[in-house]
Amino acid sequence: MLLPTIHVVDDDKESRQVVVELVRSMNLAVESYESAEDFIARYNGKRPACMVTDKKMPGMNGVELIERLRDMQITIPIVMVTGFADVPSTVRAIRGGAITLIEKPCGQAELRKGIEEAVQLEQENLERDRQVAEAKRLIGTLDEKEMDVAKLLVEGLANKVIASRLDSGLRTIEKRRSTILKKLDVQSVAELVQIWVLANPS
Repeated sequence: MLLPTIHVVDDDKESRQVVVELVRSMNLAVESYESAEDFIARYNGKRPACMVTDKKMPGMNGVELIERLRDMQITIPIVMVTGFADVPSTVRAIRGGAITLIEKPCGQAELRKGIEEAVQLEQENLERDRQVAEAKRLIGTLDEKEMDVAKLLVEGLANKVIASRLDSGLRTIEKRRSTILKKLDVQSVAELVQIWVLANPS
């Protein structure tokens, strides 16, 4: 699996460079930005990606950046570095998508751990996204009548009940059930339900 690029956002050049060097020592690709506005302007949405951002910056601060990314539906893992982790800002940052807040002055080990956690989470998120996309692709192979049967199978209904609900013969339902499982490459209704839930997370 591809390793993410770490995007470092900090108006303090020296602090920014310290993080950049740490990321490079971890054998990860890194991009740096001197402001939140600079990141918004330059980031093209490419993943895998993670972010390390300072909280206090001129213009758009780190919390506002996190909230802007959430509004843009960019859900990359974010590590926030702050000189003062007050409760309201912490709550806003976590709700916006920050996975951890590290208080200054922070050591290399603590920052490395935060970045490693972000990298792991991004890889898990991408794998989840891949599974969801595959589930939606598989569900999309079902025709309309097969979808009707699949929906009732997911509800836990027996073939006889489904036949009655859809005003169809039992053998017809059994045949469609067999076709559904084959198309989805599963062996049981339990596995069908797992794919269905992935494809329809809401």
